[in-house]
Amino acid sequence: MSTYLPQTRFKNLALVLFISAGLLFVRTIQSENLNLEKGKRLVEQEEYEQAKEVLLEMVEKEPENAEANFLLCKVFLILDDHDKSIKYGKKAVKLDASVSDYHLWLGRAHATQAQKGSKLKAIFRARRAKKEWEKAVFLDSINVNARLYLVQYLLMAPGIAGGDKKKAKKQAEIIQGIDSLFGAIAWSFYWQNKKNTVKTESYLKEAVRLDTTSDHIGTYLWGIFLQGQKRYHQAVEVFEELFRKHPDEMVALYQVGRAYVLAEDSLDKAEKCFKRYLQVEPKRNAPSWAAAHWRLGMVYDLQGKRDLAMAELEEAVRLDPKSKEFKQTLKKVKKKK
Repeated sequence: MSTYLPQTRFKNLALVLFISAGLLFVRTIQSENLNLEKGKRLVEQEEYEQAKEVLLEMVEKEPENAEANFLLCKVFLILDDHDKSIKYGKKAVKLDASVSDYHLWLGRAHATQAQKGSKLKAIFRARRAKKEWEKAVFLDSINVNARLYLVQYLLMAPGIAGGDKKKAKKQAEIIQGIDSLFGAIAWSFYWQNKKNTVKTESYLKEAVRLDTTSDHIGTYLWGIFLQGQKRYHQAVEVFEELFRKHPDEMVALYQVGRAYVLAEDSLDKAEKCFKRYLQVEPKRNAPSWAAAHWRLGMVYDLQGKRDLAMAELEEAVRLDPKSKEFKQTLKKVKKKK
C-alpha cells in the first residue's frame, strides 16, 4: 500500500494535467476561430480599422493562418497601405496557394502599387498583378472578377507588359458565358478601348438592364461613360434617378455635382450636391471628403468666388496632402487672385 497510493496519485495528477492541457488547446482554437469570425464580420460591416486591429492581433498569435493574412491583405488595400497589403497577400498565398480570391486580391494590391514610382517599376509590378489574376482564373475558372481585371489589363497594358487585345476579347467571350452582367461590362471595356462608341453604349445599356447588384455598377459605368462623352445632362438624369430610387447612394449625388462642374452649368445645383455630400461620412471606395471639397472649390472658382474657392481647396489639400491634383488646382486659383 505504501507504494501503491503515491503511484495512483501520480497517475491521477497526470490525467488531470492532460485533460487541462486538452481543454486549454480547445479553448485556444475556439478563441482563434472567434477572432477570425469577428475579423470577417468587421470587414463585411466595412469597419476596417477595427478589423485591422483584431486580425493583426490574431496573426501575431497564429502567423500561419492563411485566411487571417488574406483578410489583412484586403483590409490594408482598402486602407490604401499597398505595401502591407502585398506583404500579407504574399503570406496568404504562401500558406495556401489553392484559393483563387487570395491571388485576386494580391493582384489588385500589385496593380494599385504599380501606379506609383517609375515606369520601369510600374511595368514590373503590373506584370505581377497579371500573373496573380491568371493564377486566380486557373484555380477558379468562373471567377469573373479576376477575368474582368484581366480584360482591363490586357486592353490597357502595352505589349511589353503583356497587353494583348485578342486575349482580352477571348476573356470577354468567356465572361459572357459565365455571367451576362459582367459579360456586358467586359464587352463595354473592349469596345470602348476600340473607340467604338455605338457598341460601347449598347453594352452599357445592357449592363444597366441586367444589373440587380446593390453596388449599381452598371448604372455608375453608364453615367460615367456619358460624362466622358460630354453628354453631361444625360449623365445628370442617370445619377439623379439612381439617387431618387436609393437616397443612401451618396456617390450618385456626388456624380450629379461632378457632371455640372464638367459642364460648367447649373453651378448652384452643383454646390448643393457637394455640400450635402459633405454631411455624411463617405463609404470606403467612395469619393472622399477631400475630393468633395476639391470639387466644391472648382464650383466657387467657376463662379468667380476666389476666397471661397481657396478655402475649399486648402481644406482638400489638408485632408489629402498627397494629392497632386488638389495642389495643382489650388496653385491655379492662387494665380488668379
